Amino acid sequence: MNQRPNKSLWAALIFALLIILGCGGGGGGVAPSNVDVFGNVVWIETGSATAPQATVRIGDVSAQTDAFDGYFSLTVPAGATSLTVTYAPTSTGTPIVRTFTFPAAATDRDLGEIYIGPDEVIVTGILRDSATNSPVSGGNITIAGRAGTSAADGRFSVPNVAYSGSTLSVFLGLQGRVTAAGYFTSFFNPPSAAVGGVVDVGTVLMTSQGSGTPPPIPSNVNGTATPNAAGATIQVLQGPSVIRTTTVDGLGQFKLWLPAGTYTVQATLGSRSGSTPLTISDVQQIVNVNVTLN
Repeated sequence: MNQRPNKSLWAALIFALLIILGCGGGGGGVAPSNVDVFGNVVWIETGSATAPQATVRIGDVSAQTDAFDGYFSLTVPAGATSLTVTYAPTSTGTPIVRTFTFPAAATDRDLGEIYIGPDEVIVTGILRDSATNSPVSGGNITIAGRAGTSAADGRFSVPNVAYSGSTLSVFLGLQGRVTAAGYFTSFFNPPSAAVGGVVDVGTVLMTSQGSGTPPPIPSNVNGTATPNAAGATIQVLQGPSVIRTTTVDGLGQFKLWLPAGTYTVQATLGSRSGSTPLTISDVQQIVNVNVTLN
């Protein structure tokens, strides 16, 4: 005689199977409870790490920046949207406290270089289409760890950008970045000192992605380091201040953007090092430079 299936048993088996499948499917897309937020804190007067080290805090979690390059990393609850940097310069001992905001960190977040300084300014400008001269709205502008958005008339304002009235070389070398839907990424640099706490970068032209003449790469220095210098650290100095740092790629090459001025380019790889002078007269012209390591 055939027995009728036990409905309770079948229900239990199906429920257990669903649990197994759910657990074995890569977590079912559940968001992580903690994320890593990291970056580098840079002092605007030197273009290098703060000395002494700064403290970075998100909520109840804090860490000191690295003495060499200002690097920090914090493991914090997902959803973090701001961090605070505290730094007390040896010259004054008075703490400088700066708070930076960023989109909610649902996954690990690299904040890149965050600049702090004794002062802060507002960076303003206007985004325009390079072909039609019409304003570009909704553009995202970032510079020195700060961010802003262009309005309907293309105008933008980025507040609280690190600044030093006594040393402008690093500030003038900052590279702003602009992205907007349907356009190639554009770049800009502060053209001058602040006037009344404001630095106006003027018009930033945006090139449509449908254009046959996309903008040039964001560099005006093409460099090589020889011999066998892949992985070498490149530092660009103006006087005693380091204003740029990059790494030589596998082909022995590196690229930089520099404002007009006179510099020293240094390369270091282990016990080998070398340097060469560099002068930028026209920021629109590509300059080639070679550093030989001995």
